[in-house]
Amino acid sequence: MKKYSEYLNPLGYYEAIPKPTLKELEQHYSEKYYQYAQGTYSSQYLDEELRYFQNIAKVALETASRLNLDKSLYDLGCGEGFFTKSFYEARWLVACCDFSAFGISKHNEDMLPYFISGDIFKQVDDAILNKKKFGLINLQNVLEHVIDPVKLLLDLKAMLSEKSAIRIRVPNDYSDFQIALLNRNNTKNTWFAPPEHLSYFNKTGLTNILHNCGYQILSLQADFPIELYLANNHSNYSDDRSRGKQAHLSRIFCENYLIESNINDYLEYSQAAGKLGFGRELIAYATPLI
Repeated sequence: MKKYSEYLNPLGYYEAIPKPTLKELEQHYSEKYYQYAQGTYSSQYLDEELRYFQNIAKVALETASRLNLDKSLYDLGCGEGFFTKSFYEARWLVACCDFSAFGISKHNEDMLPYFISGDIFKQVDDAILNKKKFGLINLQNVLEHVIDPVKLLLDLKAMLSEKSAIRIRVPNDYSDFQIALLNRNNTKNTWFAPPEHLSYFNKTGLTNILHNCGYQILSLQADFPIELYLANNHSNYSDDRSRGKQAHLSRIFCENYLIESNINDYLEYSQAAGKLGFGRELIAYATPLI
């Protein structure tokens, strides 16, 4: 097995080095999806988890409305297709792709007519060749996986117009709060996990890579700070992994409650958390600089 090391990119985000080859990465995900087919993706979601997927999309739809984006979505790395389905139901034009069709076939089979299977970079190249434009290009838990995130961000600019944006959702790794937890011995560095994740973005790193690639950030948001549980010995899921499921369900309950209470107030809260870099994941909406 290849041994990876942490490398702090000059732009402020961490990378795993050496980078795997495309063949190695394809093999990794082929094995992963085979394992999913044996059981992981086949599990049924709880009703509150399904509401959570819908609520994530509702926040994105509200943000897109505020930004006055064209109503066409390209969901890169769409996974099980919940995000695509929500936008389709909101009467957007949709297209989506992922390495495998297994997840979307299992959970949102009716989205298959809008789905293409294959490598994301190839799909982007094909879309550019066909001069396709989209109002929103979604990269939800994608940027941390690709070998060359800078190339992907640069390539995507060709598919954006004046009323377009990319949406990037990434784990908030090497955040100031994580470092504070490390300093208190509340956790260990469990987030460095190549070849699954090859790049690691906190607020500074995500902001810097976007600016370096010629984007301006229109909105920076953060979700529920699940790592709060690590600060309490009685709820620390790093010390006791059996607590992880309850932490996850608590996160979903809180997010559903806040979004469903008042989505506008939630957006204000989420953007304030984004400024603080305080949340388990960061969500950035960005458009090319004119």
